[in-house]
Amino acid sequence: MNCINHSTDIAVSQCMYCGKGLCVECTGKFSKPVCQDCVSVFRKKQKRAIVMDILLTFLIGLPVSILLSSLFHPTSPDYKYFLIYLGLGIVPGWKTLSRVTPQMFLFMSLLGWAIYFFIKGILSLFVGLISFPLLMIKNVMILLK
Repeated sequence: MNCINHSTDIAVSQCMYCGKGLCVECTGKFSKPVCQDCVSVFRKKQKRAIVMDILLTFLIGLPVSILLSSLFHPTSPDYKYFLIYLGLGIVPGWKTLSRVTPQMFLFMSLLGWAIYFFIKGILSLFVGLISFPLLMIKNVMILLK
């Protein structure tokens, strides 16, 4: 079998996703043997997921910000901006907590689930204060690649 990109070179490995032959040069391009077509597909899926993540952050975060503003009646513009920032952090905070907490709460009553989601939602607001800017910077850097 010959390399998919260099037809005169003998394949020394195969793409781990599609099985196309890769020569020594093509095998060394990435940390794992992956052809350029599969890398393109992966990057396209990754960018689509990042855009969806950003949209989800704003589509859920802005209504939460409005809810927080109606509950706490901000008196100064700084406090209002803080509540917007706090609301926008709920989705990144939730995702961060989901990565950290173990998946052990399989069997709980309905009340147990309600308490769990309430506590996780409150914690997500505060964890989001840190994770919101970090995840946004990371996502923008990936999109700009």
